[in-house]
Amino acid sequence: MKKWKCCLTAIVIAAGSMLVGCQESSSAKPIEAMYIPAGEDGHLMVGEGTGNVFTVTMPDNIQDKSGKKISEEDLNRGDIVAIYGDEIMLESYPGQYPGVTKIKVVKEGKASDADQYQDILDEFWPEKDPGELPYLNIGYCASYGEVSAAATRGGYSWSYADKDGVEQNKTADSAAVTQWPDLPVMNVDGTTDMELYFDTKPEKVTATAFPAELSGESDPGAGAEAEVEEKDGNYIVKDVQKDMIYLIRGEWGNGWVEFGFDVG
Repeated sequence: MKKWKCCLTAIVIAAGSMLVGCQESSSAKPIEAMYIPAGEDGHLMVGEGTGNVFTVTMPDNIQDKSGKKISEEDLNRGDIVAIYGDEIMLESYPGQYPGVTKIKVVKEGKASDADQYQDILDEFWPEKDPGELPYLNIGYCASYGEVSAAATRGGYSWSYADKDGVEQNKTADSAAVTQWPDLPVMNVDGTTDMELYFDTKPEKVTATAFPAELSGESDPGAGAEAEVEEKDGNYIVKDVQKDMIYLIRGEWGNGWVEFGFDVG
């Protein structure tokens, strides 16, 4: 999966137009980049002529050179693709381009064409320590653009084999999410959907919402279950509301981890 460090700003990636909110610009020009599959089910795009590296949220509309609809699995390492979208790139490392509407192959490449970028791949997709816990970034749309921020990690139960092949287990209990200190605040304009970017895709995700007025309470009750939808390899929490605290629980074959954030 994608692995990056995120900050809270967005930049316009094509010259000549500024965007308002998350509306697509009719003058949007495609970016040409090389497609390189990486990680478990991730990828890296390297801009043609720029060397800029970024990932995209794969759209439903992916086409081969003739315009025939294909899937990401049909893209090959080294292919040059034209990427159409809203022009807003999240300023992260590597960049993230969530507002992609169409990808079309413009030149079929060879796998060896991407070998020149192996050092970059090794930087972004190093072999992960099996004892390292997953982390979670939250992406959403605000009036000023796309925003991404890290969620706070809480309790967990995790099992793994160390370098000697010995099974290890680590567990941490946490207080109710309403008592977690320094929860990040996601400022939204109203009810919105939020995308969950895990560095390693979980097998199951649940979300529970608590009124923000219960902040500090040790026993906030069961909370209200929020709808979670899986789309394009990521999970989306539907209809996130202001003045709520959200608890996200991811489950992997190794165990489970909880994350939290506040919505203001």
